[in-house]
Amino acid sequence: PAMKVNDCPPVWIGPDISEPLNNWLEQAGYTKIWILTDRNSDAFCLDQLINKVPLLAKASLITIEPGEEAKSLASCEKIWDKLTYEGADRKSLLCNLGGGVVSDLGGFAASAFMRGISFIQIPTTLLAMVDATIGGKTGINFSGIKNLIGSFQHASGVFAQTNFLASLHPHEILSGYAEMLKHSLIEGG
Repeated sequence: PAMKVNDCPPVWIGPDISEPLNNWLEQAGYTKIWILTDRNSDAFCLDQLINKVPLLAKASLITIEPGEEAKSLASCEKIWDKLTYEGADRKSLLCNLGGGVVSDLGGFAASAFMRGISFIQIPTTLLAMVDATIGGKTGINFSGIKNLIGSFQHASGVFAQTNFLASLHPHEILSGYAEMLKHSLIEGG
């Protein structure tokens, strides 16, 4: 079963987060839900999630290309256009299903839309699970500078489904381990 970590924002970690995610969504009562994903997470993770979380099966999908180039103002505009034309309001939710790019981009887009709508992070990479979805850092790249525009806005919740890691290349797992080692060294652990 998934384990809830007592921290802000609430974080659930486990091989299958569908039950706590479904319960959380039912209690939250959002008016409309969108899922932001990239083509990789769409191909490897989306079906697993929506097949087990009925409220997400009804969500509207926003898909971006994978990679750092997608963390741009143009991608934000795509997200904001979709939210606007499909009737998002202040009680809407953006679910960011993906790695660090999706987490950073989606968090920033949600924090700026209508002066801030709720978003949750559903990380699909180890690096996103240990860094990008925790701490409230959101942002996009601008004028060739990484994370130049952004905000600090905590997700309403983080749901880390560890079985998503099985779809990753070993290089991606090593990147996550390196980030954990870095944090350990910084903390003196």
